Amino acid sequence: MRPEYQKVRPLIFLHRAPSPLFDRLVAEVATARLPLFPYPVETEDPWKVLACLAPLGLAGAVLGEALPPPQDVVPDLFLEAEAREAGLVDLLLPRVGGVAGQYTEGVALERFLSAHFPGARGLWLGPLRPSLVPFLRPLAQVSVVALSFAEGDSFLARLPERARGHVALRPEEARALSLKVDLLLYAGGRLSLDVLQPFHALVALAPVEKGVWERVQVVYPPEDLLGYRVRAVLEGLGYPL
Repeated sequence: MRPEYQKVRPLIFLHRAPSPLFDRLVAEVATARLPLFPYPVETEDPWKVLACLAPLGLAGAVLGEALPPPQDVVPDLFLEAEAREAGLVDLLLPRVGGVAGQYTEGVALERFLSAHFPGARGLWLGPLRPSLVPFLRPLAQVSVVALSFAEGDSFLARLPERARGHVALRPEEARALSLKVDLLLYAGGRLSLDVLQPFHALVALAPVEKGVWERVQVVYPPEDLLGYRVRAVLEGLGYPL
């Protein structure tokens, strides 16, 4: 059935703080003329909505910030493979017998890397986000700059063995690794200009200063990943774009 002839269903956006994801989601829904009515709800406990999704006829619930699933929920919450792998949920969908939890941020990152950097060698910079490591699979190898070897090794251990690179602790080690990679994955915090090379592509999971753009070949800002995440959300809702 064509979207314009389907019944419009509410899609709630649960957030603790304002998020650019909501505006991008609204824009995509409007552009594609999808039968969804997104509206934001500020809450500290998004899990309270679980029992309401099906009775209220909601299309689903998008979480502005991915969260670990609660231990005990009613109705039953069952996790899709990506959510189980990451241990996080950012999309809730009513299903027969309960609610399905998905992790669209990880799916979006994996699809982005598959489209732009299949087989590339990457270096992770900034706060470690172990939940995203399984979705770095499109890369041939991933290395990391960490505060300790144990922390960095635990981070890389979530990758297939063939893709586990090196752990850099000191600035000189980070510089040496940066010369051997194609891609920098920046997750926030202080970004040393010493690791930036003119041949690098930089995927920014957090905003970067404008000066960084001049030091590398190309920067993919957070907005690019946001577009992939919105498409993953809509696909989960049954509207692939």
